[in-house]
Amino acid sequence: MKVKLNDLVEAIEFHSDEAQPFIHLKTGEIYLISDEAIRIAEDDDHDYPDWQKEDVKIAKDYLDNENDYLSLPSQYEVNEYQIMEDFISNLEDEKIAGQLSISLRGKGAFRRFKDSVILLGIDKEWYQFRDERYKEFAVEWCEENEIALEA
Repeated sequence: MKVKLNDLVEAIEFHSDEAQPFIHLKTGEIYLISDEAIRIAEDDDHDYPDWQKEDVKIAKDYLDNENDYLSLPSQYEVNEYQIMEDFISNLEDEKIAGQLSISLRGKGAFRRFKDSVILLGIDKEWYQFRDERYKEFAVEWCEENEIALEA
């Protein structure tokens, strides 16, 4: 069983309070299982739209075979705030670094930081840096969980 690195990174990024990504340990497939699908599967509620059938089927399998699934880490475990700080510390332009440091202070830091990298014209560099850090995190996580990666 192998997992594609890009699929893993994407799943970690889409982790939310309403849906959690899992790897099926036998197939290597990654599934995003919503709380709603779990609720429907638990209640054995047959009254749901056709577009939810596959989600509910996966949720039922998860409930019946939890040991076959491994929860992926959340974005909180990745610590994007630390990634932003690392990005700032790697910048050569001290003026830009100072502006970004200010953007990280207080409530709304994530939004201000992302707006600032766009305004400063370094959004491409930021997203490349961020994507690389997510990949590094995913590789380490796979090693810790003995999951093989596919190129």
